[in-house]
Amino acid sequence: MTVLARTFYRARRQATEWWGLIVVVAFAYLMAMGQFSAKRLWAGDLLVLTGLAIYAATLGRAVMRELGPVAGEAPRRRGGARGAVEAAHEIELGLLLVTGAYILIVATGGLGSFLYPLIYALVSFLLIVNKRRWVAGIWLAATCMLEVLVGYASGRAGLEGHWGTVAIHLIYLMFFAAGNLLVLSSLARRLRGQHAESVSAELARVRQEASDFRLIASQLPLASRAVRSREEEELRMAQGAVHAVHEQLFFTIDLLCVSLDLHTAALLWVENDDEERRPGERVDPRKTPRLVIKEMATASEMVRDNPMIEAPGVLAAVLRDPKPLRLKSLGGRRVPPYYQGPEAITDLCAVPLTDGKVVRGFLCADRIDDRPFTDQEQSALDKAASQCLRIIEQERAFAAVERGKYEQEQFYCASELLNQALTLDDVYAKTFAALSAMAPYELAVITRHDAGAGIHEVIAVRCHDQLDQQGLSERDVKHWRALAEHLDGGRFRDGACLVSMAIKNRHHMPATGDYPDTSVAVFDPKAKLDKARSVLVLPLVRGEQVLGTVTLVSSRAKAYPPAAREMLRVISHQVGVSLQNARMYQSMEQRATTDGLTGLTNHRAFQERLEHLHALAERTGQKFSIILTDIDHFKSVNDTYGHPVGDAVLKRVAAIFTQHARKVDIVARYGGEEFVLVLPDTDGEGAAVFANRLREEIAAQTMTSDNGSFSVTLSLGVAEYPGDGLERHALIERADQALYYCKEHGRNRVTKVCDLP
Repeated sequence: MTVLARTFYRARRQATEWWGLIVVVAFAYLMAMGQFSAKRLWAGDLLVLTGLAIYAATLGRAVMRELGPVAGEAPRRRGGARGAVEAAHEIELGLLLVTGAYILIVATGGLGSFLYPLIYALVSFLLIVNKRRWVAGIWLAATCMLEVLVGYASGRAGLEGHWGTVAIHLIYLMFFAAGNLLVLSSLARRLRGQHAESVSAELARVRQEASDFRLIASQLPLASRAVRSREEEELRMAQGAVHAVHEQLFFTIDLLCVSLDLHTAALLWVENDDEERRPGERVDPRKTPRLVIKEMATASEMVRDNPMIEAPGVLAAVLRDPKPLRLKSLGGRRVPPYYQGPEAITDLCAVPLTDGKVVRGFLCADRIDDRPFTDQEQSALDKAASQCLRIIEQERAFAAVERGKYEQEQFYCASELLNQALTLDDVYAKTFAALSAMAPYELAVITRHDAGAGIHEVIAVRCHDQLDQQGLSERDVKHWRALAEHLDGGRFRDGACLVSMAIKNRHHMPATGDYPDTSVAVFDPKAKLDKARSVLVLPLVRGEQVLGTVTLVSSRAKAYPPAAREMLRVISHQVGVSLQNARMYQSMEQRATTDGLTGLTNHRAFQERLEHLHALAERTGQKFSIILTDIDHFKSVNDTYGHPVGDAVLKRVAAIFTQHARKVDIVARYGGEEFVLVLPDTDGEGAAVFANRLREEIAAQTMTSDNGSFSVTLSLGVAEYPGDGLERHALIERADQALYYCKEHGRNRVTKVCDLP
């Protein structure tokens, strides 16, 4: 009954997946025979009802798949496989909609149906929403094919002039298709592109202003997605901060404009303000920084629409010597650079905004009524400039607190991930996941150090999961992946490389995280990191022992600032602890599941693995075989040659079993001189052939001892699932009976359960 139920389930599932064959065959057959019409729709043709039922179920499934994942559906694939599956789903949904529309057309009168405009509307809709042009071509070809089938059915029904009507319909279909492909589809794509560009530009503007105001770390790249979660969190925090800064700055400048009766008050920011500029230091004209209008309160209509100021104009003197500047009696001949046309400016006052020794910007005020600025008004401008800096500093402090909170949360999550890791592979995976959340990298490498031999071994290497989405060229992506393949599993000796220096000094290398000289070896001198600009090698310290290193490599300069280096240093200690714990866990698990003498699976672990294999076989109907064996006259071997020689015999036999077994086979010491082998997906005949090969191999071995050489033989019993039993304990018992039969009939032989008398 179980087999029948499983067969029925598979047939039902395949029938729902093969909707196309059933529906199209039924539809084409009925139209060709002229039987699919409004009069006979409910007449009871079983094929029609079956096709329509499957069609309705499949259409619902396709729509739900497009709206969201279907319950029980397999996880979406990645890469090219995922694209192929999505394309197949897109084709399926379009064909279902087209087929459904033609079913309605035929059911309501065929070529003369009043619903024919539905076909043109559906073609227009599908050709607009398609993601791939070739998919749209398949939809259009299917529509034309169904149109021809409708014409053929109409001809069999005796309708005159049907092919002329079909031709007209096809011409209209091509007209709508061409119109949508050439006009609406292109327009939709252009609108999508413009929307994406506007969103990207707005995010870039917010991030640039946040960087100008020092609200987020300037080291994070604008277009990079290497640290996507960190970048998104930075932008989320910066958006609110930038908005708050602009509101307060505008309020201050507008209040200043009203109180001093100004024509324009403007806050200008120095774009490349990362360079320190000391008072009195001359600036190379070729390196004169650009100014950016951050806020402005004005009564003029001639101010710039573009906030970027290419040339400083009358403010060049302030850039050269950042001191307050007052100009009078300008007469409109010279205007500040934040105007784009002539303006009758008579007086100008500009005061610098300095953050320590760095000039961040200027607060400018001008008038048009020949009223020079007094010392008291200049002092008011100085105080307003200081207030602007305090506003930015307050938001910067708040953003720093938020950023610190986020980084601490990431640090906590990384520590929690590492604490949950039990196996070495789990530690490697969680280490890379933690590092990607805390710092950018193109390549991450974990090495193990053998202090006695002076050898470093690369035990795990990983390119970033989103390497192809970081704005890197295809050539650079291939370079990093090729480098990862070269390093994977590599070994190199101690020497003049950063990994050796980090272990020797028990400190991260390089000290600043920068990698300006690519000739300095990080790992093996043959592994050149020509595209690296930042490297951080962190020693994995556990107590007084250095277990190895974690190395991060990035193509961006200054990728690891001091705060990031400190957190990564603490994480590296946690990784060292997790590695040590995983190795201890692995050792304990190995001792708990492995026979100490032979290195094979012990009896308890064998029973657990056999239970899992038996449960899998019950679900899938897969066969497997059990071989139970022991060494003939083993007691006499111990009595004659001694127990140490007997142990050596057991080890030799276990080694031969392991050598000949597949990776999926279970080889275990059952007890004493008895061994058991489980061969998945193998019937009794195949297991008997394998058992005879083992028997011959053991018999050909020559054992040595102080009392001379000797040889041993095996007796083996074979039982097959499900032919020789359905329960695992019954199978072992039957195999034991076959083994006992071998003992009673001469030993050194193989007996299958099915051959027992």
